[in-house]
Parts: sequence; structure tokens; C-alpha cells
Amino acid sequence: MAAAAEQKSSPLSKSVFTELYTSGISVACANTATNPLDVVKVRLQLARNQLATGQKPPGMVATGLGVIKNEGVLALWSGLGPSLARGIFFGGARLGLYTPIKFLICGDNAKPSFEMKVLSGSLSGGLAAAVTSPIELIKTRLQAAGKDPNAQKSSMGVIRAVVAADGVAGLWKGAMPGLIRSAILTAAQCATYDEVKRVVRQTTGWGDGVSLHLSSSMIAGLVTTTITNPIDVIKTRMFVGGKTYSGPIACAAHVMKSDGLIGFMKGWSASYARLGPHTVIMFLTAERLRKYAGLQSL
Repeated sequence: MAAAAEQKSSPLSKSVFTELYTSGISVACANTATNPLDVVKVRLQLARNQLATGQKPPGMVATGLGVIKNEGVLALWSGLGPSLARGIFFGGARLGLYTPIKFLICGDNAKPSFEMKVLSGSLSGGLAAAVTSPIELIKTRLQAAGKDPNAQKSSMGVIRAVVAADGVAGLWKGAMPGLIRSAILTAAQCATYDEVKRVVRQTTGWGDGVSLHLSSSMIAGLVTTTITNPIDVIKTRMFVGGKTYSGPIACAAHVMKSDGLIGFMKGWSASYARLGPHTVIMFLTAERLRKYAGLQSL
């Protein structure tokens, strides 16, 4: 009986590591491909603070061209090192823990409800963000630096500056909105992809292939961007603003006062331009790697 129990638990314990590394590689690939759009998104969200009152911030294309003109093409890959580290560790945990957590909550043979998928995504996303928030802070500050002579240009430079100003705890500045965003992002992304794929498969009769994965991931990217953009705006301002805001609520109040509700959608087009392709690349790569690794489809 003990042997039977060991045999039953073995597949899950052995698959967790495979889940983590296949997910980490998938997210790292997506991060590399979409890093330029991530830089543009950060610059757009910070544009209002860098312009004179009443001056209209540039659009996504103009912002990207401005970065290339003023800083060179490689500036579009600012923060790529932390982004890859974050993709491997944060992305690996965020996506890689989704299926094991769903298994623990629902059991091996159960058909999880949409609510259980949302809960699984929230837990995996929250856990991943709590551990890797300092990497996100470093990446965001490097991407926002531009040609500011006072800004740090390396990961270690950012770490030293943050610790000197705020102590070690400063590396977790903005961690709460980041944690909330990660929980919501993973819930929206994974649960939507999981559920849409089920519905599309039933409706069209498609097998588990590229057409199913592509259509499901495109819808998941649209839903995820709309849901997470307000939190992303707050998180970015807190990461870059340091002690300017006492907390996420104060930051949200400032956005509401200065920009109104539309301020929470600042950079939406850039966010979707990144998160849409990012979601597609991530899930298509993950599904292919899972197949090679002998894991079930997401």
C-alpha cells in the first residue's frame, strides 16, 4: 500500500521541476522578444512626469523612435539581464506552479471549475512575485533611466543606490502592488487560457495544436492586459518614485487626481503590444516544451 502511495505521488513530485524549467525557458524567450515593447511601455507610463504641464505625451511609435534616436537601438533592450533572470525564476514559478497547485486543490482526476483555475493562478502568481520583486524593481529602474545622468546604469548600481537610500527593505518597494498584479495577471492569463482553450476545443473540435494554442493565447493576452494595466501603472510609478508615494493607495489617489480614471489605462496600447505577443510566445513555447518533456498540455 505504501508502495502504491509512493507511485501515485511520484509523478507530481518529479514533474514540478520540469514544470518550473519549461515555464522559465518559455517566459525568458517571450521576455527577450518583447523587451523593446516593455521599455516603450515604461517610458509611456512615466511620460507625464517628464513633460511640461499641458504638453501631450508622445504615442507608442514616437516613444520607441525617440529611444532609438537618443539612446540607440540597444536601449530597447535595457534591463534585459534582470528581465531574463525574472523570466526564468519569476516566470518559471508563476507559470510552472499553476498546474501543480491546481492538482493539489482539485485532485488528479477532477475537472476544475473556472473559479478553481483563478484561485490556482492567484496563488502561483502571488508566491512568485513575493520572492522575485527586487528583480522587477531593478529591471524597471534600468528601463526608465534613459539618459538621466543621475540614474544608475547597471543592476548592481541600482541595488547599491536603493539599499543606501531605503535599506534592504527598499528592494521590496512596490512589492505589494507587484504581488497583487502578479496574482491577478497569472489568474487572468492562465485561467483565461485554460478555460478559452477548453471552450474553443469543444466548439471547433480542434485538436491540441498550434491553432488552438494561438487563438486561446491571443484572447488571454487581451483579457490580461485590460485587467492588469491599472496595477501596472501604480507599480511602475512606485518603483521609480522611491519615497514619493507612501503606498499603493496614495499612488492610486495621485493618479486619479492628476489624470482621472483614464490615467490607469496609460500605456494600454504599449502594454497590449507587449503582453499580447508575450502571452502568445509564452504559451506556444510552453506547450511545445511540455510536449517534448512528457508533460500534459496546459
